Amino acid sequence: MDQIRITKVERMRLVRTSSDEETDREYVGTLHLTTHHLIFTASSEEGMELWLGYPLIHSAELVRPPKLLPKQQQQQHRQHHDKQSNAGSNASSSQYSSEELAQWALEGCINVRCQHFLFFTLRCDDVRKLYDVYASIKRLATVASVGQLYAFDYKQQQKSDDGAECWGWGLYNPQEEFARMGVGVASSDVGQFWRFSDVNRKYQLCATYPPVLVVPAKISDTTLTYAAKHRSKSRLPVLCYLHPNKASMTRSSQPMVGLKQARSVQDEKLVEAILATSEPLGVAPRLGGGERNNIIIDARPTTNAVVNRAVGAGSENMDHYKRCRKVYLGIDNIHVMRDALNKMVDAMQEAPAADLQLQQQQTQQNSSERRRGVVARIQGSASNWLRHIENIMVGVRTIVEAIDAGRHVLVHCSDGWDRTAQLTSLAQLCLDPYYRTTKGFAVLVEKEWVSFGHQFSLRCGHTGHIDKFKVSRAASKAAAVTGNSRSSSSSNSNVKLANNDDNNSNNSSSGSNGEESASDILQAGTSMFGRFASRALRGVQSRISSAIQAASDNLEDDDNLDPFVSEYPELQPNYVPPPPSTTTITATTGGAVSKGGSAFRLGRAKHDHETSPVFQQFLDCVYQIWVQHPTMFEFNERFLLDLFYHLHSAQFGTFIGNNMKEREFLGFAQNTTSLWSWVWQRMTDDNSSIYKNQLYMESPDAASRVIVPDPGYIQYWSALFICHDPAFEQ
Repeated sequence: MDQIRITKVERMRLVRTSSDEETDREYVGTLHLTTHHLIFTASSEEGMELWLGYPLIHSAELVRPPKLLPKQQQQQHRQHHDKQSNAGSNASSSQYSSEELAQWALEGCINVRCQHFLFFTLRCDDVRKLYDVYASIKRLATVASVGQLYAFDYKQQQKSDDGAECWGWGLYNPQEEFARMGVGVASSDVGQFWRFSDVNRKYQLCATYPPVLVVPAKISDTTLTYAAKHRSKSRLPVLCYLHPNKASMTRSSQPMVGLKQARSVQDEKLVEAILATSEPLGVAPRLGGGERNNIIIDARPTTNAVVNRAVGAGSENMDHYKRCRKVYLGIDNIHVMRDALNKMVDAMQEAPAADLQLQQQQTQQNSSERRRGVVARIQGSASNWLRHIENIMVGVRTIVEAIDAGRHVLVHCSDGWDRTAQLTSLAQLCLDPYYRTTKGFAVLVEKEWVSFGHQFSLRCGHTGHIDKFKVSRAASKAAAVTGNSRSSSSSNSNVKLANNDDNNSNNSSSGSNGEESASDILQAGTSMFGRFASRALRGVQSRISSAIQAASDNLEDDDNLDPFVSEYPELQPNYVPPPPSTTTITATTGGAVSKGGSAFRLGRAKHDHETSPVFQQFLDCVYQIWVQHPTMFEFNERFLLDLFYHLHSAQFGTFIGNNMKEREFLGFAQNTTSLWSWVWQRMTDDNSSIYKNQLYMESPDAASRVIVPDPGYIQYWSALFICHDPAFEQ
């Protein structure tokens, strides 16, 4: 509670900025700040109540009110400036009445952007309370460790039967799931050449892989140990899906080839054994006719794969991998995807004007812009979000068609936990109708995403980052009234939502936003290293520009100090948060988690740089397939929307953590609730059809079990991007 400067604010104004409506909606009510939630209760007849977990806050910006000048003449103010400064922070404000100060305070605001695309502005007639709210939100949304998240305090009331337990942490059992495919089943000839291996039982082989792996039966654990050394992060090729026609889907990370084109005989034998599992005797036939029907999928663009050789990685040399060919999918990395999402958010949502008079002047312009339609604005934004979705769908179609034709597919990207997880899970969704049921989909997510080490905490940024919280200043009324276009432009730029840190890192990753001159100069010698140097240079330039702007703001405020801002060190541009006073989180002892005492953690710029909407893209692709084949899914759109909401809510432990080793070390199963037990409870309540697709038809025909996605039919997922929040549902 020491992180909360104020717990309750009455007469708070909340303005919801909507991308699909011509006007913004304003509510007046009471704001409560608790340890884990921001709660706003409207006093109007609508009865709106917003419960917002702090991990759902993507970024926030405090727009301070305009400079509060004294009423006397400017010359007199300068003569008495020193006396006023010595008199205390209330010297300037004492010259105004309470009504005037209230109107002045309402010119400031807090702009909030949420992970689930809720945009709103908070205003208050008391500037101190506004600053208190911002300082509290900043502290509560930037925690030191995952142990301070709501999931470790949330306790779900379970029902008396065993359904919740079966749907909880014990939902996915690798032995049972792969036995369903035929692995380890004596009566099945589909998986007779595969076996379970416990070589990674204590995470000794690979820290980001599950403890139980499925590998070819003829490959020993010793061979696996050597083969793992040839793969990035030791993520060697292992089975993730076995089709009834014996075609397999395996996943791994990129090989450590390097500039010298290194090779591993054990890795080559492992891949050869995988390709031989569909043969009658489990032995690869002699290569004849030069046929290469099996596929190694490299999800990256060709250029990225080649550039990675400079850091000792790269892609397979197909001279050493017989009976298969390699296909590059050209799916961009996490930084490009983050940049695409930010551009689309900017296109579909205009930033609210901080100054009330300026906001009125922009009303007509904003209304006509919104009438264009959010889809039209996205198409004109050059975000390429739908293009990226299409590229993923093309890759999924390639995998599905190959496996359905009886060919083996090995999928990898760089480290094998982002694009690889997208492709393997989506392909299995199309190949196996079990994964298109509600429970089967939950098993698929647990298998391909949770157990195989997708970095949920890094990609979602659950612990927050202080660079996402900015402080700017509203334009004075005099500047707005004069109609000076330069002042208006500056004011608009000051009140954009706080995603500058994302834009800086994204620009340094994409390199395609009007900064080609510096890139061309640096790439004159060698394009490979020039590109890296160009990105580093742009990052340094951005940070220098931010520092100059912060110093300029300080110089401007020296002459006319905000009468209250000096009471809040968190609002100063050069403020450095204190280091954690205790250890952030330790191993579980007796089922308890030790939490850190500080709300901040230093040196997390790398973690913020690693955020990316990888799992969101997966859900978007599932939605696209669901739209194309509406009768082949047991669940409905609401199910996908709830998964996305709780991806960022940090209410459940399912989507927290970066791998199974970390979750076991922190005791997630003992200290948090599984999302799937909550889903099961909602399905068994009175409203049992909440996730049921009314068009679902279970077909017994084996020929119709496989669906092939159509990359040419991609549409904007409007229900997701207009904010799926229970407070605003009709």
